[in-house]
Amino acid sequence: MPLILWVPKAPFRLFHLSEGARSEAGKTVDWPMTQAQDRQDTSYLWVVFAACAGVFAVAYNTTAVMTTLPAMKSGLDLSVNTMQWVVVIYMLATATSLTALGHFADMFGLVRIFFVGLAAFAIGGLANAVANDAAVVLVGRVFQGIGAAGLLATAVAMISVASPEDKRARGLGMVAASLAFGFALGPLIGGALTDVFGWRSIFVFDLANIFIAAVVCFTVARRNLVPQALEVGSRIDYAGIVLLCVALGAFLYGLTSGQLSGWTSAQTLMLFVVSVIAAIAFAARERRTQDPLINFHFFRYADYVASTGGMFALGFAQIGVLLFTNLFMQAPDGFGFSASTAGLALLPFTLAMLVASLTAPRVLDESALRIPITVGLLMVALGLWLARDTGTYGDLWWKLIVLGAGAGMGRSLLLRVGLRALPDTSAGQGAGVLNTCYFSGLATGAAVGGAVTAHVQRGVIDPAVERLLPHSPDLGKLQVTLVHGSETQVMRALAQFSPGDADKLQNLMRSVFDSAFAFVMDTMSLVALAGAILCAVLIRNRTLER
Repeated sequence: MPLILWVPKAPFRLFHLSEGARSEAGKTVDWPMTQAQDRQDTSYLWVVFAACAGVFAVAYNTTAVMTTLPAMKSGLDLSVNTMQWVVVIYMLATATSLTALGHFADMFGLVRIFFVGLAAFAIGGLANAVANDAAVVLVGRVFQGIGAAGLLATAVAMISVASPEDKRARGLGMVAASLAFGFALGPLIGGALTDVFGWRSIFVFDLANIFIAAVVCFTVARRNLVPQALEVGSRIDYAGIVLLCVALGAFLYGLTSGQLSGWTSAQTLMLFVVSVIAAIAFAARERRTQDPLINFHFFRYADYVASTGGMFALGFAQIGVLLFTNLFMQAPDGFGFSASTAGLALLPFTLAMLVASLTAPRVLDESALRIPITVGLLMVALGLWLARDTGTYGDLWWKLIVLGAGAGMGRSLLLRVGLRALPDTSAGQGAGVLNTCYFSGLATGAAVGGAVTAHVQRGVIDPAVERLLPHSPDLGKLQVTLVHGSETQVMRALAQFSPGDADKLQNLMRSVFDSAFAFVMDTMSLVALAGAILCAVLIRNRTLER
């Protein structure tokens, strides 16, 4: 999971200081700048280790879950749509919680919210580890999404305020490496655990990571290693949080409803209407409130518009690799890989992204980023377009390198471009919005990709079912079940056909699989291309003054 790290130039002004100090309404209480700088020991490393363990758990879990989805689907007999929502609901919860938990951290303290993130993530992991039905899994994923948001919203800030100035870059580099390595190793570790111990073991591994982070964080809290000032004059935009959840949630569920009930059904149309109304209400409220969840004044800057659009497009496109290519490689009609082999097969993508994301910011001139970002997104679009026509893994691995390098370069540079137009005092909120756009892109990409897959499959399977059982009273239900049902439901549906017709349908379902995957890759490629065009048009190279 590519994640955003923002290192403010004035972290003490952005995050304030001292856990015990409070700001008066409308004022900020300054803590002596020397508290962190005067630490001559290495106690700040406790904060770094806690942050690294927390964000590694988040990054690992995000990609590991996508590798274990086929095993989870079989083990719990999940429907295709429920399997997709295991990913979608996690991304949705993260996207809608990030900015809110950042505000909570300012009000209640960084360490407290970090602990909240650890607790929520652990509760979700435990629920998933013992789940016996889809409802428990989805609830667990919501908790994990909220926990991920709490950890991501506080990890960098904790290091920024706790580290001596000359050690801060080292600490931030360590947490960035933990994020990158967790994301890169997630498919490999998750696949190996799934094949050896079963899919539940990846969530047990989550609990082990969270336990380590909690033990270290307890030491951080007991020794008061993270100074922080608590704001009492600011307000949480609860109405904005609810409206954002409703807008995104109704839209994404509308995509699922359209597949099951029809795109013109009353339920589907109502969901889209609710989504539009909630989005308009959210925009109207954010423009009026004094403490907005998303400051719409940021969008006066072309660079920021390009960065938010680019981050959304990048998240949307990357799910094509993380989820759909993963499923393709493990499907019997694809490569037929085991979970561990699929995790190993994704290494060209994850390692290329790791290398590009760590090296691009070091070697490229910050005043001329339009071309590198555009090229990065074009590489993602090209890699996805090439991946649509893949017969063997020998045809795929080098395309994954192109995809990973483009994603790593684009992701690592988009944040800088977006935030360079904003004042330092707005950098925290600005980065939170970019994070929200990225996770919204991941969630939307998963939902849209599922809808595209179902549309292609239904276009072939529905007419075949109608020819074979033209007078069946359950014709519509059979058509839906064969595409969207669980393994048990599909077998029951096939039992209603003669053995010969059932074999024909199974062969047809296998033959349409490749076409559906190709259409998904085309969709993801077009979105990445749109992001590249947006960045090429709006981003302007300039000399940075800050």
